Amino acid sequence: MKKIMNNILAACLLSSLIACTLDDPYMPVNPEEKPAPPVVTEYQPVALTIGANGRFDVSGSSVKIGLNGKNSTYGVCLPQIAQGHFIAEVTADKTTNFGLAIVREKNGKPDFNNYTSVSVCTESGVSTVRVLDRQDGIDNVLDNTKKINKNDYSFRYSIPLNNSYFSVPFTASTGKARIIRNKISGFFHFYVSVGKEIDGKFHENWIELAQSKDWGGQGQNYFICPIVRNGNENSTEVNFSDIRFEEFSAEDVVESSPEFDVKQRNFTWAGFPGDATVISFNPKHCPAAAQNRQFVFWSEANFVPAWHMNNELLYCYEFAETWSDLSKGCFEPMSDRLLAHAKVDIIENNKVRKVVKYHYALVNPDYKAPYPDGIYPEVDEYYTFYADGVGVRHIEYIQKQAGQAYYRYHELSEPMVISGSSSIPSDHVKQPAFSISNLSGNRYDLYPAKPFDEVNQNVKNWKEQIYTAHLNNAPDAFSVFSYTPERPEVSPLPIENDLTWHDINYQMSHWPVDKQPYLNARYGDYDKSTATWPSQVSHSSLIGVEAKGDVSWNTAYQINSDGNKYRVYLMLLGINQPDAASDIDAYTRGWLYMGSPTNLNGVSYNPDVTGYSKREMVLMKTTGTGSCQFTCNPTGAVKNPVFRIDNWTGSGNVTVKVGGKTLVSDSDYLSDKVGGSLVIWLNKTISSTFSVEIIPV
Repeated sequence: MKKIMNNILAACLLSSLIACTLDDPYMPVNPEEKPAPPVVTEYQPVALTIGANGRFDVSGSSVKIGLNGKNSTYGVCLPQIAQGHFIAEVTADKTTNFGLAIVREKNGKPDFNNYTSVSVCTESGVSTVRVLDRQDGIDNVLDNTKKINKNDYSFRYSIPLNNSYFSVPFTASTGKARIIRNKISGFFHFYVSVGKEIDGKFHENWIELAQSKDWGGQGQNYFICPIVRNGNENSTEVNFSDIRFEEFSAEDVVESSPEFDVKQRNFTWAGFPGDATVISFNPKHCPAAAQNRQFVFWSEANFVPAWHMNNELLYCYEFAETWSDLSKGCFEPMSDRLLAHAKVDIIENNKVRKVVKYHYALVNPDYKAPYPDGIYPEVDEYYTFYADGVGVRHIEYIQKQAGQAYYRYHELSEPMVISGSSSIPSDHVKQPAFSISNLSGNRYDLYPAKPFDEVNQNVKNWKEQIYTAHLNNAPDAFSVFSYTPERPEVSPLPIENDLTWHDINYQMSHWPVDKQPYLNARYGDYDKSTATWPSQVSHSSLIGVEAKGDVSWNTAYQINSDGNKYRVYLMLLGINQPDAASDIDAYTRGWLYMGSPTNLNGVSYNPDVTGYSKREMVLMKTTGTGSCQFTCNPTGAVKNPVFRIDNWTGSGNVTVKVGGKTLVSDSDYLSDKVGGSLVIWLNKTISSTFSVEIIPV
């Protein structure tokens, strides 16, 4: 996260984008018309408790603040004034008695009667994170929306760092505080950094307290203030070595002419900044990707990948997940809030395709493992995308349990709608919101729901399960699983569905973005949380996709070089123009049912060398550097098939003919040399049998 701040704040990103919200309908304004803040040139002391006796010293970019007296708060306002959509952060040389305040500006001066803050102070011997404020002269109003019961302030606006809260297994801060003013939602967000040693390495990230609605109004200016807060201490001195704030854009910058590319960069969604690996698509090859639609592995979603549809909508297929009788909670990557196990690497970046690896571990929010020996499963996922926005998710579920079994079934996917800072999940779905279909013409439409038992009993016997989300003002997002015994490399176990609790009307707010404790854990419902305000980022899960067969791991597994059992599952995924199920069927058919090629000339075909994991038909060049030909025999229409020719000695520049017709490079097809293979992606829907000729240039 430090890297995020460095990148965001050093870059001096664009001025804020302002949107209407459900909670606070700020009227959009032209940034050019935003009134300039008053010019302030001096550091100004501010006593946030009456009679607070303090001092400060400025040296370069550092500020040293001293405070005398118990139960008091004192700080210093930076001369720069913040407005719009902004982030502020301080780094202290202590892990307690420090904090950050946002003080309203009035006539170029700090307004003592209006501030909000987050700080860490020792209370009753326990390091405690707390939000304190003063609204129009009234202390600790905090939630002026009155959505939070005041009896709950003690755990919504304070967190003891004593490892007593589920999902907050920490005993100290690491000396950083952060406040984001989100102009989309009209709320302040409060954070303090924490850390923990995991597997011998120290990791740190942010925890969050309850939000507070900004009562200052749209055009309000603010001072950024590092603060020192005492409890029972007589005196404290804190040196703030790094104090930063910056206005930035509330949404990701739209590329005017996006290309098919993958890069690691700063990424902002719904007003929240982070690091991301982003796959972008050219609408010329992927019409559904117009309007800056991208596939994003974002730090604020624990790097769980999702389709970025717009600044209010992400669509996610979720991840592998399991459960345990030993510890509460779900064992999944969204529980890894420190990002201790999550890692994203770009594996391939060539003209034809992009391959990204996402690694994670299945831990619960307290960083406990599901098994008695403390071993947790790990998962490697490889996402292979082509220019049409369709790819394959290759899942390697690594059990990491060599001896006696404590096994549970595992979920492979849980499609979900994620809403941003001015909407709720149900805003983003049509009726029906979701469908399950196959290539035999069977289909169930959900939401309105069908009998769940009926759906599962029938669907689990289908050879293909095509899951499609029907979204408002966005393309359809789909995924496909398949199980047949003759094709175990696609899925080693049958796929079942869970529809027992899913619904489009949930507002589950524990992920992504939100870093508060799992609020309902104190009442026993530790798997779910409910948003307090409509403006909170939240998600709604549509269905569970599970592998339940042979939980004892006696069959259908492989052994890796470390001696651990693992299973491989494949999932086709992509976006497509709305209500074009025939296209999704054609993608599915091209993935699973291309058949064996015939009329081979210059190439050979081995049916044991399959290309399901990268959506490709695999052949091998047999003769020199000349051209080659073959005929494809799919079971029906296929869309945008992919071919890999191994043992290719020429370059990646080739001429391609289909059915005797010469195709136009970069329009009708893309080609590139990948290792020792030629990879070709066709941009065509082809009905049944067709011939392919590849001619080196």
